Amino acid sequence: MGRFLNVGVVQMPFSSDTAENMQYFSDSVDQIMSGYNKPELIVGVEGGIGYYTPQEVPGPITDYYGKIAAKYGVYLIPGTMYRTDPNLPEGRFYNAAPIFNPKGELIAVYDKMAPWLPAEEFTEPGDHYVVFDIPEKNTKVGVTICYDSVFPEVTRNLTLMGAEVIVKIAQDPYQLREIGKPIHKARAIENQCYYIATNGVGSSYNYTLYGESQIIDPEGNLVWELPAAVPAINTAWLDLDKVKRIRSYGSMLVDHYLQHLRKYNFPMPFADNIAEAPIYTSIAEPALNPAEYDKEMTEAGFYMPLKPVDEEGDIEATIEAYSKKLDKFLESRK
Repeated sequence: MGRFLNVGVVQMPFSSDTAENMQYFSDSVDQIMSGYNKPELIVGVEGGIGYYTPQEVPGPITDYYGKIAAKYGVYLIPGTMYRTDPNLPEGRFYNAAPIFNPKGELIAVYDKMAPWLPAEEFTEPGDHYVVFDIPEKNTKVGVTICYDSVFPEVTRNLTLMGAEVIVKIAQDPYQLREIGKPIHKARAIENQCYYIATNGVGSSYNYTLYGESQIIDPEGNLVWELPAAVPAINTAWLDLDKVKRIRSYGSMLVDHYLQHLRKYNFPMPFADNIAEAPIYTSIAEPALNPAEYDKEMTEAGFYMPLKPVDEEGDIEATIEAYSKKLDKFLESRK
C-alpha cells in the first residue's frame, strides 16, 4: 500500500475583522469535511486568522482552531496571525502560523522569517525553521509564509530537514502573479517535493489578491489550481512515494538534484555574513517602512512629491474595537 496525503485548501478573502475570518474558515472546514473526499491536512492563507488582534500563542485564538482540528481529526494550518511575545519591543509582532495535530494540540508555530518590507514594518523576522511530522503517513511537512518563497535558501533548508511537502501560505497581489507562479514550480523542482501554495482573494490593504492557489508535484507538474480572484475550496491526494522515488532515481529518471547536492557540497563563503558579499557595495539599503519607501521612490523619479496623508482614525481604537468583537465571538463559541 502506498503513502498518500489528502490535502484541503481554503482560498479565502482577507478581512480586518478577526472574528469574521475565524467564522469564515470554520464554515469552510465544515463544508470541506461534508464531502466524501475528506482531507487529512487543511491549509488556509496568510492573514487568514487576523492581524488586528495580536495575542500570545497559545491563547484564545489558537484554542479555537485546536477545537476545529480535534472536531474532524485533521492536521490544520489555518493561516497567520500577529503573535505577541514579551521579549519583543513594544509594537512589534511575529507573523505566525500555528500548526495543530488531529488531537487539536498546538504542535508548532512558524514565525515568518522574511517579512515583506516595507509593508510589514511592524513584523519581527522569525529565527527558526518549522518542519512537522505526520507520523500516520511517515512524512514531514515544512512551512513557509509568502515572501519566504523567493529565497531558495528557506525551502532548501526545510528539504534538508526531511520535508517531502512544502506549504506556502500567502497574500500575493496581482502585481506579483507572473513572478510568484514560476517560483512555485522552481521550488518544487529543485527540492523534488510537493509544493502547496495557497493565496487569498479580495482586497488586502491597497492591493488585490489573485487567488489561484496551487499544488505542484516534485517534477513541476500542476496537480491542480483554484480559480482566480474568488473564494474556493478543494482537496487533492498527494502520492508521497513519488517524492521518495524521484529523490532516489532522479527527476524524469535523469536529474538527481538532492543526491548530487550531497556529493558537490558547494562552498558558501558568505553563509555566516551575507552582508559582506561584494554585491552589496553597489546596492542601497532597503526601505523599512512606507514613509522611507515614498521618499526613495520620489527621489528616484517614480513619484511626484506626495502630500502627507493623515491617518484615518485611531489605530488603537480600531484594534480595541476588533478585540472586543473577537472576545464576544470566542465567548459565543464556548
